Amino acid sequence: MVRNNAIVWKLVYKIYPPFLRVLEKIDVHSGRQDFLLGHLKSNVPINKINTILVNNGFEPAILSWKDTGEILNLRKNDKDIFQYHLRIFHDGEIRGHYEYSSEGNPWKHVFAKHFVPEEEYFNELLEPKFDSLLINSIAKLN
Repeated sequence: MVRNNAIVWKLVYKIYPPFLRVLEKIDVHSGRQDFLLGHLKSNVPINKINTILVNNGFEPAILSWKDTGEILNLRKNDKDIFQYHLRIFHDGEIRGHYEYSSEGNPWKHVFAKHFVPEEEYFNELLEPKFDSLLINSIAKLN
């Protein structure tokens, strides 16, 4: 299976991100992906958010698009097949989704065969840890 081949993945991690940046420059991808989760207060230091997420198992999402205005792009592996993917933007917007990871199923990842909000997971993650940092969140809006 591809995800178990360390040599292949080392090569993918080296070649694929620059390839994505070229595609972004020619507008193959622009804007922001779906699934708004909430907004941060304007004075929240991004390094504090990064530390909280990393301490909860998130890591940089290297094999992903860079959405417009994105300042933080992290993922958390789930069962070596899926990932929780969270982005934070310069205007404080937080977006996230659940999908196949690149390593778990490259083709289903690229073609977004399972691309869902997973609001419950993100609310459970964000609410207790970020409550004082949020202006609003999906949980607060519902």
